[in-house]
Amino acid sequence: MSLKKTATAIFSAIVACSLLLVPTSASAAASGSQKQWLQQNAHKLNSLESEDYSDLAFLKPLLKDKTVVSLGENYHRVAEYSSVKTRLIKFLHEEMGFDVIAFESGMGDAAAVFETRDYLTPEEMMGGSIHGAWHSSETLELFNYIKEQGKGDDPLYLAGYDNQFTSYYLTQFIGGVIGKLDLDKGKAFAQMEFQAIADWYGVVNKYPMFSKDPVYRKEIRAVIDKYVPQYQETIKYVEEHRAEIKAVVPNQPHIDEIILKALKDHVAFLESGLKDVKDGYSSRDRLMTENLEWVMKTLYPGKKVILWAHNDHLAKNTSKMRVKDESGKWIYSFTSMGELMHRKLKDKMYVIGLYMNRGSSVTLDSGKPFTIKPATKGSLEHLIMQSGYANSFIDLSKHKVQNAQNAWMFRPIYASEDGLTTYQVLPNVMRFIPKEQYDGIIVIDKVKAPTPLKPAGK
Repeated sequence: MSLKKTATAIFSAIVACSLLLVPTSASAAASGSQKQWLQQNAHKLNSLESEDYSDLAFLKPLLKDKTVVSLGENYHRVAEYSSVKTRLIKFLHEEMGFDVIAFESGMGDAAAVFETRDYLTPEEMMGGSIHGAWHSSETLELFNYIKEQGKGDDPLYLAGYDNQFTSYYLTQFIGGVIGKLDLDKGKAFAQMEFQAIADWYGVVNKYPMFSKDPVYRKEIRAVIDKYVPQYQETIKYVEEHRAEIKAVVPNQPHIDEIILKALKDHVAFLESGLKDVKDGYSSRDRLMTENLEWVMKTLYPGKKVILWAHNDHLAKNTSKMRVKDESGKWIYSFTSMGELMHRKLKDKMYVIGLYMNRGSSVTLDSGKPFTIKPATKGSLEHLIMQSGYANSFIDLSKHKVQNAQNAWMFRPIYASEDGLTTYQVLPNVMRFIPKEQYDGIIVIDKVKAPTPLKPAGK
């Protein structure tokens, strides 16, 4: 999720809270023998929601030695993605010993919500911990599950690893903790952060994504120069009062570190307004990698972890992916958290990319409906749909040697995505070698926009 892609949603919350043409040759399409191979090797997902996991049994030998399973998606606003991910998370938790679900959302936000979960509804947990693009009835099912599991002896731990601003719940949480030591300082911090984020998005929303306009750069620099020193003052205060802060939240021995990391994340978030596209993504993913490693080693050592994010942040060799930029030029993508983590974890990690064939959704900025036309011949989605299944899972990891039927996974292929700077999914704007990027791929035939939550009391 890019800086600008969430701008409109968060800004609304602020107000409310106050081709190269795709090859069409026979070699690019599935031949008769290849179709047969796909039918034999693809796994049919009988349901996207069922608690009968018999159709997922094939995953057990594939994942039995993994410590991290990544669940990607090529677009954020897809109901079926949230449903199938929720189902996979339940399966991994109940039958394979995975105990942490970590989102592409604020590290501090998720930590604050999980720390106070006993006082929150599932809706409040979701709203306070993850980006608004996933706020839906489909994702709420996962938070209902997290809430319910927390009552027993085998909780599903909620975590985040992003440095982006996610919600004001964290602002209130940090302000509340500081306020226990100094009420005025706690209130001043909350007021400062509220205004800082409002001002930052007030500038960002006036210009195109990753604008190079000198007027934009002057305005965003003014916001950074105004608020970063105030963040630094808060950081200094927390560093000087670690022991007292630990005493305020005795059940979380790392609360001082969580707050410090969250504050430094928000400084980096403000400063990201001056970065270009690739540098913005790369620097963010380096911070996400650092946060994820800290979460795994410090908060949840020895636990097996599930990651939820965009494909862009989870694929294993994103710097080898080709993507169309805003001018239509093909460029190499950035080095992602997934690539950095894969270098370290290697075969202890299993990465699943999610794609769709057709359907509809809504744009990331304005929520405007749009149609997703059937995948074009020669694309990854069209090829895997030749399995004949509405919901297909195909494992790539066990195919070590190239042959006539599986050659597609060893060669560059086109796929749909929202790219680095667009607000909706577009056909064939990515090109990559499937085996370089994923261990498994899910293709869902027909998708729709997420189901909005009903207003409270309705």
